[in-house]
Amino acid sequence: MKRLLATSLAISALSLIDPRAANAASLTINDALETGILFSVGQFDTGVGFVLDGTQILAPSLGTASALVSEGTPATGPITHTFMGQFFTAGPFVAPTSGVIAFLEGPGGGVSDILTFNYTGGGGSPGAFGVGTLTGSFVSDLDPGGNLVAPPGATFVFEGAPVIFSNTNITASAISDAEVVPEPASLVLFGTGLLGVLRYSRRKR
Repeated sequence: MKRLLATSLAISALSLIDPRAANAASLTINDALETGILFSVGQFDTGVGFVLDGTQILAPSLGTASALVSEGTPATGPITHTFMGQFFTAGPFVAPTSGVIAFLEGPGGGVSDILTFNYTGGGGSPGAFGVGTLTGSFVSDLDPGGNLVAPPGATFVFEGAPVIFSNTNITASAISDAEVVPEPASLVLFGTGLLGVLRYSRRKR
């Protein structure tokens, strides 16, 4: 009887724990594709859910969604995508709660993409539930580009490596497109093949 009572109390205690504590919102911005920029989101479970360029792509839920948007065209030039998502947090946000990331096209290259982000709200104290809001923008131009001007105070990173800007109850990352640079071995192989073609054409003549 005591065991049954203890088990019942344990189950009751577990049911009082807010299930939102185990949930974590997610955002991935992938500009390494040839077809555009892929925004993948999940578990923006309150408020507006997740809104991209003024359109809700995920209603408040524990579900997931994705949207492919343009990285700009030679005619339009660089393009800016804005986003906003709201989610439950299990405590206050930690530093940094905002930032500006400028992606460089390799050593000596210009800025090709710019990410800005800002976290507001959150729980008032550790363990206290609250609503967090993530807002930001992603400016992208066609690759190769490198003509964007980084805002003052921006953090510079090279393209091709993901930038993590996670916070309390959210995982967030962004990756910019990197120019494909042939490996030395590939260049040697290409050169050898080209010489072979030239020799063969000379012999034919």
